Order: sequence, then structure tokens, then C-alpha cells
Amino acid sequence: MKEEKTIRQLKKEAMLLKIKGYYNMTKSELAEVISRRRMELSKKIRELDTMEIDELRKLSKEFDLKVPWKSARSTFVKKIKALFENLKLNGELEEQKFEKNKLPSQNVSSFETQRTQNVNKAPETVISLPVSYFKDKFCGLEVNPNWIHFYWDFSPKNLEIIKEHSNLVLRVYDVTYIEFNGINAHRTFEMEIDEKMKKYYVFVPQSGADYIAEIGYKENNRFVPLLRSNLVSTPPSSAKIAQMELWMDLRSKRKFTEMSPSRKVLRIEKLVGFASMPTSGFKSGGGSFFILSGRRGS
Repeated sequence: MKEEKTIRQLKKEAMLLKIKGYYNMTKSELAEVISRRRMELSKKIRELDTMEIDELRKLSKEFDLKVPWKSARSTFVKKIKALFENLKLNGELEEQKFEKNKLPSQNVSSFETQRTQNVNKAPETVISLPVSYFKDKFCGLEVNPNWIHFYWDFSPKNLEIIKEHSNLVLRVYDVTYIEFNGINAHRTFEMEIDEKMKKYYVFVPQSGADYIAEIGYKENNRFVPLLRSNLVSTPPSSAKIAQMELWMDLRSKRKFTEMSPSRKVLRIEKLVGFASMPTSGFKSGGGSFFILSGRRGS
């Protein structure tokens, strides 16, 4: 009774027969495709003597036969016949060339059983990132012209201060074209946040602008900052508009330029907070969000 081939032997045979995609096939699939391939090669053996030289060259190239391209037709036929005879009789060609690719000396069934056990085995320990690194850090990253991502962490000292004050506040300042001193922002937005929050995606109304954020608390209606972020510059959403205005004195016909009048400094504006991304057309990467509503404080 003929011994049934293992999946390893079938894969090696498929490799020698130049079958594509054999490595991901099951044992039954390999047996079927090898059978079809052998029938195809048997047909080619019968047609070798009538094949054109170009077909013989293509066939020798497919099986990596080292036959010079300009060799005679009879040379190609002889080499290909020798190859097919070896494949037909032995099922493998020059096995010693593939010894270096051998799997460890153990039967395939035990190897597959061990691999299955390793996959199903649950990990003993689960490594997870710490909730906090207990260092003061406040960073801002521009996402697109109207979205900024802020994330932060607190040191133990600031955590103690936060516990004493329940009204933790996140402020965002529009500081475009100014040296910010804490009170001279074009617009100021703020919102109360939870001390457990670690990040926020902020929708800013003005693209192509510079923003700075602060986290702090309020004491006697006075904002006390704890952390300040880096400067975040959002890209413009449209073509740049010139900041200088060109004027002409009609009497002297003299041309001169003048800066556009700056916007009036507004009071602190309130924000509308969201625990998830709003569904009114805004899209971003996730996390918690709040939108600068643009509504002025009462």
C-alpha cells in the first residue's frame, strides 16, 4: 500500500513543479493541484518534439534550466525531457539542493500540534501603558485647518492642586501676529473639563492662525494657569489674502500701504463641549472633542 504523503512533502513537490501560491494551501488542495499539474506536464512531454523553439525557451525558463538562450532546439528538448523524467519518477528533483531549507527533524503532525498549542495558549502577563507618567506636559498638534489635538499630563504636585479645586478649565487663545503675555489674545475660549481627561480635539473657527492653550483653575473669578502648551499654527484653508492695504493720495498721486485694522479684542467666549465627535459633518481621528462655538459670553 502506497504511503500517504505529508503536507511538507506535498509542498516541496509543489515547489518543484512551480505551482504558485502553494504555501497557503491545505493538504487536500495541494494534492488536487499537484495532480492537475502532473497531467499538464505529461501532455507537454508528448508535445515536446513538435514545440516551437520559443515555447521550449519559455518552458526551460519556467523551471530554471540553465540552457543558453541560443542553444539548438535539440538541446532544449533533451534538458526538458530529463527534467520531466526526474519529476515523474521521483516526485522531486535534486533533493540535496533543498536540504538547507529542511524543517527541524520532527514529524509534521507533532510540529503542527505544538504550533496550535502555542497559538491557543493565553499569555501569562498583559503589558499595558501606564495611566499617567506623573510629569507636567501639555502639547498641541495641528490636525487640519480647523482642528487641533491637545494632550496633557500632570505631576503629583499639580494633581494635588487640582484636587483642591474642582473647576478645572481649558483655555485656547488666538495669538496670531502677537507676542502673547497672557492677556492680549485676539480671542479667548474656555471650557470646564474633567480632571480625568488626558486629551481633546478642538475645533477652531479661524484657519491659518496661531493658537496657545492653558490648563488651570478659577479662584475668586480669576483664572490661574497651571500648564501652557506650545504654539500651534493651523494651515490656511484657502489662498492667502494680503494683510497690507494699498492706498493712493489723489491730490499728490502718491501710493502708500497701510496695515489692515486689527480685530477688536473680545471677551472670553464660551465653548460647547462634546463627549464624542459631533455628527454635523465634522470628522476626525477620535478621542474627546469640544467645539469653539463662537458665541460670546453673557
